[in-house]
Amino acid sequence: MSVKSHIHRPHPTGRARQARSTSERPCVATSLDAWVARDWSQSVHVGSLEEFQQIHVCTRNTLYELIVLNRCGDVRVRGGRYFPDWTAARFAGSTAGGSFLKRLALTLGLQLEFELDQRRIITSPVRTVTILQKALPV
Repeated sequence: MSVKSHIHRPHPTGRARQARSTSERPCVATSLDAWVARDWSQSVHVGSLEEFQQIHVCTRNTLYELIVLNRCGDVRVRGGRYFPDWTAARFAGSTAGGSFLKRLALTLGLQLEFELDQRRIITSPVRTVTILQKALPV
């Protein structure tokens, strides 16, 4: 059974645009060539978002709420056992669980990687990404 994943982006007319992926498990790249050749259209790049943009990311296990503080990956995040309250962290990017990281990308099917107090926090695979209206500064 496959689970559909979505990226919801605000549409100029006010409607959300959806991207769909039928894969529930991360597609693990077996080589650097495979990683580079991967279709990254199912990603949202934090560097392309405005400051204080609010994002909801639903993984297999948790709903994460993020507020982008800058285009370098500094965020406020809430969700899961590591972020029960709003926490300042650095969003590193998406990973398939190995040594490859797509910097600053929220990617369907891959796991998110955060840096917090010199530790790496890695989520379960992403199922949906929803870009909301900008939040007020926290």
